[in-house]
Amino acid sequence: MRRIKDLHIDELHEVVERVKVLRSEGHSYGRIVGMISDEYNVRLSKAAVIRWSKGTHSPFNRIRAISMEPSPELSYIIGVYLGDGSIHMKGNGRYVVKLKVIDREFAEAFANALDKLGIRATMGFERDSTRVDRFYVEGSNKTLFQLLSGPRERLFSLAGEYPAEFLRGFFDSEGFPTISAGKTFTVQVAAVNSDLVVLEFVRKLLEALGMISKISRLYSKGHRVVIRGGEYSSNVDMFILRISRFGDVMRFAKEIGFTAGRKEAKLRRAIELKLDYPNRKAVSLWHEEYEKGSRGYVIRANLFKPPLNSQREGAAGGSWPSPGGVWYGKDTREKEG
Repeated sequence: MRRIKDLHIDELHEVVERVKVLRSEGHSYGRIVGMISDEYNVRLSKAAVIRWSKGTHSPFNRIRAISMEPSPELSYIIGVYLGDGSIHMKGNGRYVVKLKVIDREFAEAFANALDKLGIRATMGFERDSTRVDRFYVEGSNKTLFQLLSGPRERLFSLAGEYPAEFLRGFFDSEGFPTISAGKTFTVQVAAVNSDLVVLEFVRKLLEALGMISKISRLYSKGHRVVIRGGEYSSNVDMFILRISRFGDVMRFAKEIGFTAGRKEAKLRRAIELKLDYPNRKAVSLWHEEYEKGSRGYVIRANLFKPPLNSQREGAAGGSWPSPGGVWYGKDTREKEG
């Protein structure tokens, strides 16, 4: 038998209205308890039925009403949730939506999205000796919790109303620029996830926005992976989605981009080098600014790099801004050599 708190918000509305209808038809309070139990498999107290019928109490008093209509913020939150986000139902009746990440900008963007939905978000920083220190964002709302834990099809439907915001949330969570600086200089964008259904949805949204991507298996369940110096056996198959064509990468940077400054700056600089220099020179300049670590290229420590000009000439004679307002295109700084 279910309890009131086990009901989805929409189902709770239905039960309350049904109680009122049954009372208006002349049924006794005790009889209504039994009828609701039979119809909805829900345990109600006689006192609750009395209060609902008389209008002296509402079960929604402790539930903050928020809109689940399509919005940029909701699409972004769904994208984050299908990546790094998580939900938890705590014993004290709190329905928590949470994110833990290393980038402050990402955490702030998620907190702002929650705030715009009407959910008060708490943001902080935690130190952990067993892993990297991280920022965390936490909000509590039963309506959002039940949406995120509900049917995947509804999430996809809502997210698809604002595809760029959904993709930005997902790539903020699971995406990264991937640079190859060997004999040739290539720039791609990738995202890794174990859920092939989610990645296929991402691929279709990218295609609808004019960007081609491909999905392949990164490794299979049981594969040994190294995480922060420790070796583990993967308990899932892992897949990777790649945006490989440079024109599509530029379009991604313009229309979606990354919230985290380190990812955005890395992608921005790689695009500049690819546009402005032949392969050999681009590779050389890249290695001056970035060094290869265990998880890809990272910017060299204490590297002085003058700020980008506020506006640049586009490759086709125009100019085009990123979502964050930074302009990409031809590098107008004086070339070395």
